[in-house]
Amino acid sequence: TFIEAAQMAPGVPKLTEKQKEAIDMLMATAQELCFEMTLEPGDLQLINSHVTYHGRTPFEDDFAAGQSRLLLRLWLSMPNNRPLPEGHEILWRSIEAGQLRGGIQQITI
Repeated sequence: TFIEAAQMAPGVPKLTEKQKEAIDMLMATAQELCFEMTLEPGDLQLINSHVTYHGRTPFEDDFAAGQSRLLLRLWLSMPNNRPLPEGHEILWRSIEAGQLRGGIQQITI
């Protein structure tokens, strides 16, 4: 996870045992309540990364068998977005609702 990866960065405080327990509980709850999707060629999945706890299964292309995955990321920035939690300023600068935060911005024609 990004949390575990951040632990390797210099200056990042180490997680306490209580924090590690909380992460373990989150992971267990996510496993218990997860919804899995199998996408077929031509399928499209749209999610909001700020409100959806999500991941992907490991995948290795097997070109000989004709099995490959194409994953494209589209980053939309909507003017009616919700506020972000405190602490997210480091990534998004503004955390107030309605702020355009990078990505492809909607225009009015």
